[in-house]
Order: sequence, then structure tokens, then C-alpha cells
Amino acid sequence: GIEFADAPVARTRQAAIDGTLSIMVGCEEDLFARIRPYLAAAAEEITHCGGIGTGQVMKLMNNMVLFQTVVALSEAMVTAERAGVSRETLIDVLSLGSADSFALRNHGRKAMMPNRFPLAAFATDYALKDITYALELAHDFNVPAASAELAKKMLERSSAAGFGAEYFPVLINQISGMTRADYDASLEETND
Repeated sequence: GIEFADAPVARTRQAAIDGTLSIMVGCEEDLFARIRPYLAAAAEEITHCGGIGTGQVMKLMNNMVLFQTVVALSEAMVTAERAGVSRETLIDVLSLGSADSFALRNHGRKAMMPNRFPLAAFATDYALKDITYALELAHDFNVPAASAELAKKMLERSSAAGFGAEYFPVLINQISGMTRADYDASLEETND
């Protein structure tokens, strides 16, 4: 007979290179015990989430929370900046308190703080696809998911503004009012 497990991954491209991914597995427990050693070659955290399909559910929920967190961080960064606090100071201080998170330390510090969103990272259009699937799942179970709806709207606006191929935290530009032309000009200034 054929056995099946779903095993989506989380974390960054560098984590994949380093073998430090987080893998969320959906399958029968006895199969999980047999495949876990193979998954350990690529991951430092391997979690059995339940039966078939639960790995995918966890991946969607992980991304849904991540996208919502990036929207909240974007709002905080733009507000703080307009109130006279630099993005760097905001991230330094938030990382010392209860607002600290993977999103803050990685997406915030590495992309949002310098306002650089490479094409080789997780694109806005991919994030939009994932949040759409997550919302479909939430709606299937009669969960309103209002903050996820907001994250989807911000991703849609970002894509429509010409940022669909850029790393998804570029959505901060929708909150700050930075246009595609402004962003491109800022890249040219950096390269001069």
C-alpha cells in the first residue's frame, strides 16, 4: 500500500540552505516516526500536527499570522517614523519587549528597516495566494478572520501598485504612501 504525509516547511531560504527549517507534518503517527529521521536532514524542528492535511493547515495558519504581523509592524514603523522615531530604534526597542517576534527580527530588521525588498525572496503575489487559501479555510469553518482580511487587502494593494514580484514586506510602502516610482528612485540613489 501507499502511505502519504504532507510536510510543508517554514522559515527562510537561508534556513533551507543551513538545514534549519521547521517542518509541519500531517500523517499517521507510525508513518511520522519512520519519516522523521529523513526530515531531520533539512530541519531542526519537525512537528507532527495530526492526520493527513494538518501540516498544510499549520503552514497556512503560520503564514496568516506572519502576514498579519507584518501589517501591524508596518503600521507601527510608519507611525513611529512620522512621530520622530527611526525604524532602527523602533525595531531595537520592540525586540526587547513582548512585541519581539521572528517577523520583527527577520522581515522587519532585514527588509523593512532599510526599505529593501529583493525579488529573490517570498513575493507579494505568493503571499497573496497563501492568505487567500487561509481565508478560504477560515470561512469554511465560519471564522470571520477580520485581521487576515486586512492583510489580504494590503497585499492586494501592494500587488496592484506594481510590487507583486517583490518580497512581501514591501506592503509597508502602501502604508507609508511610497509609490513604485519613489521606491525605484530610492534604489537608484543607493546604487549611486
